[in-house]
Amino acid sequence: MAAPRSLADDLRQRDDAAMGRLLRRRPDLLHPVPPDFTALTARATAGPSISRCLDALDTMRLHVLHTAAELTVESPAGATEIVMVAGGDLPPEARGDLEAALVDLRDLALLWGAPTALRAVHPVRDLVASAPTPTWPRPGPGDGEHREMRDVDGQAALHAREALALVRDLLDDWSIHPPAILRSGGLSLRDFAAARGRLHTDWARTALTIEIAQAARLFTDDNDESPHWVPTDHYDAWIAKEPAEQWIDLVQAWLALPRLPSLADEKTQVLSADRDRRAVPVLRRDILGLLAGLPEGVSLSQEHILAVLDDHQPRRAGDLRRLAVAATLQEGADLGLLGAGALSAAARMILDVDVTTASAQRAQAHRIATCLAEALPIDVDHVLIQADLTIVAPGPLVASAARNLRLLADVESRGHATVYRISESSIRRAMDAGWDADTIHDLLRDLSRTPVPQPLTYLVDDVARRHGAVRVGGALAYIRSDNAEALSAILGDRRLRTLGLQRIAESVVVSQAPTSELLTALRGAGYAPAAESPDGVVVIRRPEDRRTRAPRSSPVTTRRLPEDTLVAAAVRTLRAGDKASGRRISTVEGPASRVDLPSLTSAAILTSLRGALTDNRPLWIGYADTDGTIAQQIVDPIRLSGGVLTAFDHRTDSVRSFTVARVTGIADLMADESP
Repeated sequence: MAAPRSLADDLRQRDDAAMGRLLRRRPDLLHPVPPDFTALTARATAGPSISRCLDALDTMRLHVLHTAAELTVESPAGATEIVMVAGGDLPPEARGDLEAALVDLRDLALLWGAPTALRAVHPVRDLVASAPTPTWPRPGPGDGEHREMRDVDGQAALHAREALALVRDLLDDWSIHPPAILRSGGLSLRDFAAARGRLHTDWARTALTIEIAQAARLFTDDNDESPHWVPTDHYDAWIAKEPAEQWIDLVQAWLALPRLPSLADEKTQVLSADRDRRAVPVLRRDILGLLAGLPEGVSLSQEHILAVLDDHQPRRAGDLRRLAVAATLQEGADLGLLGAGALSAAARMILDVDVTTASAQRAQAHRIATCLAEALPIDVDHVLIQADLTIVAPGPLVASAARNLRLLADVESRGHATVYRISESSIRRAMDAGWDADTIHDLLRDLSRTPVPQPLTYLVDDVARRHGAVRVGGALAYIRSDNAEALSAILGDRRLRTLGLQRIAESVVVSQAPTSELLTALRGAGYAPAAESPDGVVVIRRPEDRRTRAPRSSPVTTRRLPEDTLVAAAVRTLRAGDKASGRRISTVEGPASRVDLPSLTSAAILTSLRGALTDNRPLWIGYADTDGTIAQQIVDPIRLSGGVLTAFDHRTDSVRSFTVARVTGIADLMADESP
């Protein structure tokens, strides 16, 4: 075989297996499928394509490519010479890695030519001018710290349960008191601080909870005139799922999140699009992929991970990667993917990129649920009520009990045992949601393993007696009460002077402040007002009443390997285009262009196409052109999506797209027919 005179000649001389490797490793060359090797060469040597390819190369390959580019500026160089020059500053034992790198670079079409006369493609010379020299021995996973998987899974499962609880607590609170949206978007610092106080955690964990809840479409902008962050209808569906499915939703949202929430502090504006970095999901996947390649129970330090990644993909090194490593380890631990720095068994399952079909996802969710159930302690359905009006949950509560208790009491501290505190304001919050004194007494008796303290019973009855005695409506707002003395006390209260109160009747006072502001001020002054509708009915504000429609989920772009059928069809297209040598192939005549095709319904056509895709077999199809002419041809189906069939067309020897609605008939090939 003659030595290739160009990269196009080199690609023509490669066998189908070598071409398949190139197209799989550089999938950008496939879309759209180039018509011939000349077009493929032009695309493979374009600057953006070369740059994407270089981003995935390690220091050894970049070093060899830089050496080859320098040696072949004027004339080609042999493989032996390139390896010898590249290994000048490296020990002899590095020669094997250098030779493997050279072969790999030729596979990627960054080098071309015969082994004795290789050249680097021209665009790489500028792009690899600053390639780093590899260190030897090269950084590797090495011997990390090993822990028992039982301990790893146990610690990770506890963090996963806590992450779910924090999301529920946050959105249950925002169902009643939704925070306002800034004009520039995002959450105000005051509301961020308020959320941190209610969750009883640090700034980083609060930011992570808020960011992943939004990424999972659990709350969004309600699009009102004065917009607020409001839970969505998707949150109600999420809360009804099993804990494992809830956790999977949060983790998948986090994997695609283009921000690093754990870097937040008290001055960070969360939910702001200004903090988006498109490279973050890719860096996060790289870090988790490195951890997934380690033996079970093995963890690596942040410095070790950074050194390995900088060697594997040096062109992506920098401050953002350093921050991403620190943030991924922290956020992964907070979400329950990592336990003691090692990936949990459930995390390894959810990172499985081969899970794509619905049945595989259901099986995955079942395996994760089983894994989490084995690692987690059993949920408890009881609490201990103490005389100081605190409630101690001696373990993770069942979901229904946790939500009821969260409405009735405020979380005071978290840990292996969660401590709640009941107060007048928390009881009033439950009554605002439609509860009465009997409902609260029954709940406390059912939940508590200890007798309900008498002071707590008195407190509930006292708040219930006063709740609604004073009512607030819109005038801007008014206050109505059958107790004239209560209204007199309100009018004389100095703390309420700014509300513009004026008595218009024995039982009615109006205010210049809006209803929401009036309610807040009265409660802050120690009164217990109830909101009232225009028809005089007490307004019940249940947490689930404040909802908005969830935004449509955006498809997550991930770099998947192209299908084998598409690669094979692309190689056939390249061979056919090269063979044509510029001849115009007829688009009317084709292999056996006359056959009787039965007319089929749309459902039958789709069923036949799916069957051909599953069996990887060619078909006869009748296809209506734009002028109404029906052409009959043989195709090899590749992909069926969105009402469009992608297939190799034997009339034109190319990969084409066919609109399924214009397919008039389908038939299988006879045994003596060949494409």
